[in-house]
Order: sequence, then C-alpha cells, then structure tokens
Amino acid sequence: MSSTSDPAGTVKRTTAIPALKTNSARAILDAFGDSIIQLKASSSVVTTNETLVEELREYGVLRAQETKQTLDIDYTQLQDSDSSNPDNPWDEPAIETLYEHLDAILDAETQSVKPDLAVQSVTIRVTDEALQEVTPARTAEFDLHFEASKAEEALREQTRRANAGRGLYTELGFNVTNLNLHSVIETVTKYSETSDGEYLSWNGPEDDTRPKVNPQLAVRINDRILPDQYGVLKPYHVVDDEVIDVADEALEDDTGDSETDGEPADSEAEN
Repeated sequence: MSSTSDPAGTVKRTTAIPALKTNSARAILDAFGDSIIQLKASSSVVTTNETLVEELREYGVLRAQETKQTLDIDYTQLQDSDSSNPDNPWDEPAIETLYEHLDAILDAETQSVKPDLAVQSVTIRVTDEALQEVTPARTAEFDLHFEASKAEEALREQTRRANAGRGLYTELGFNVTNLNLHSVIETVTKYSETSDGEYLSWNGPEDDTRPKVNPQLAVRINDRILPDQYGVLKPYHVVDDEVIDVADEALEDDTGDSETDGEPADSEAEN
C-alpha cells in the first residue's frame, strides 16, 4: 500500500484488493472445484414460440408463447461430523452432472457457446503456509469470500479478454462483472470466540469506506491462489478512508483477444 499527499494536505493511499476477472460459474468451478464451500449463481433463458392466428392471418395477428427456464445454485458445503470429508463436495462427478443439466435446461438453438451461470458470490477454503506467514494466524487454513460487482471501466476490457470464447457478453447477455475479495478469515477462528481471525475485510467499492487490507497477504493471494487467467490486484485510490476508484495508472495491462459486448453497456442482461 502506497500513499501520496496533494498540496492541500489530503492523504491519498493506494490499496490493492485481489479479484477475479470473471463471474462465470464454469470458470469458478473448473478453477477451484472441491475447494468451494459456498456458491450462489443463477441464470435463465427465455424461448418464444410465435404462430399466426389462422382466422386473422391477413391481419397479421400473432400468438406468442414464452417459456422461461431458470437454474439457480445456492450451495453450502455440508460436513459429516463423523468424517473429515464433506458430504457434498464440488468434485468432478458433481461438476459434470451440473454441466449436463446446464446443457439440458439452458441451452438454446441460437447459442453457439456453452450455457453458463452468473456467480453472485463464492467462498473457497485454502491451506497455504505462505498466507499464514504474513498474518498472526495460528493455522494455515483460510476462507476467502468473493462477491460480484460491476467491473470498473479500467477493468472492462481486461475482463472481456480473460473470458474470450465463452460468449458471456455477446450470446449469454452477462454484465461485465468481477468477483472482488471481501474477506479472508482463518477457518478455525470461525468456530472460536478468542479471535475474529479476519485478515482482510471490506464491502466492495460501492458500499465500503474503510477497507482493511494486509498488503503482503493480498499479493500472496493473487500470486498463489487465484488463477493466472482471472486473478488481478485492483489498486484502489483511498482518500480519507473512502474508496474512490481503481487507479488506472497502477493497473498492469494484459494482452489477448477480446470478447466485445456487441451491444451498448446499458443493454446487457442482468446476469
């Protein structure tokens, strides 16, 4: 975290927040699998069947029938008290079964890409001693919670490039969205009253004014936990404890093909 002062004496800090440049359920499940302990995602597809009313054919009277198919995930990992293994992990068979239902329920004839779900939030459980080393944590197991938020203007093109080929913003109508890291909690402290064990916390760029961030922890999470294709450290300007926006000049650029929206931003579907 760096800081500068303007002539008026206002202190402006730059705080880096780890984030994922995607909200694709397929991308998240493929990246984290059975490390996921909480997941909320949803999507829907509407098909319309139009036919002319025969008696009024010459008047152009149409009958339209819409069918809406919706698929939601509201997942919490269930733990068997008699075993260290969860009852319902997102293992390979579970993921494949979900994809089969996605293809069966949300596939549309007009789509050339695989149907997907828009992730609203996800929590992953990781074990990494490198994270423990830069915190007062007593153990190396942490829960990382991410929540969806509209990608800032400086991140929109990078986000499109990271998701190229998925058709999220063209055929599936997703908003250009990132999953921002909201909290890092030492797992064992969630069941103890001795310490809160929270080493990163904020409520996102729209709502939070006091991000609590360990800079070394943020860097290690981005380097060691997040997939290279989607991981990013977002450098936010913080003035008087208020998050302003992403510091464009501090962002690392990336290269690659871009998947354009194909439509103006305000016409994107609510995914």
